[in-house]
Amino acid sequence: MHKFLFLLLVAITLLFVTNSFSQSRYNDYNRFGISAGIHQFDIRTDDLTTTKSTGFQAGLSTRGTVAKHFDMVYFLFLNRHEVNILGRETLLSANEEIPFQLLAAKIGVLGSYKIIEKHLSFEFGPALQFSDKFEVEGKYSDYILQGYDTFTANEARQTSRLNLMGIVGISTGFQSFKISLQYEYGFSNVLSKLTVNNNKLKGTIEQLSVLATFYL
Repeated sequence: MHKFLFLLLVAITLLFVTNSFSQSRYNDYNRFGISAGIHQFDIRTDDLTTTKSTGFQAGLSTRGTVAKHFDMVYFLFLNRHEVNILGRETLLSANEEIPFQLLAAKIGVLGSYKIIEKHLSFEFGPALQFSDKFEVEGKYSDYILQGYDTFTANEARQTSRLNLMGIVGISTGFQSFKISLQYEYGFSNVLSKLTVNNNKLKGTIEQLSVLATFYL
């Protein structure tokens, strides 16, 4: 957790540095935003049986003009992810969906091409996600995950702390309020710290988000 808090502090610092750069260079339009929304989170993997679940996110952003038809958006979000992984209490028990929760901070930058000035834009760009371990309810800790004989939910809590994401989406609304639909895909192996029977597990993050942003 201490590493996570340190990375979060670094992310906040980077957000304000990029915000200051944007304000100093582009004066015709620059606004500070407060965002909140929901998302569906999943891990695409052949090594675990997962199903997507709904999570929440909130954070800060700035939107500034860089060209006649182009804005830049810098953001920092805190995310509460959830994904279900199939497992069973004993080898003879029926499978159940085990909820895994993940607290994460995400910082990124999006290019925003203005299709309709002030009202509709197409957005794309990279993000870095800093995360802690998965959280699992105590009653599921010793559940054996689907496809394995001894690999438990508690042993699957480790995750890559740093993940590179790619984001595409659209935003619509007005200067003071926008709704965004975003698709995110992870380029990093979020399961890189998990090894079972000398085989390293592989998986990538997939997320679909709906965000509301109020600009001050």
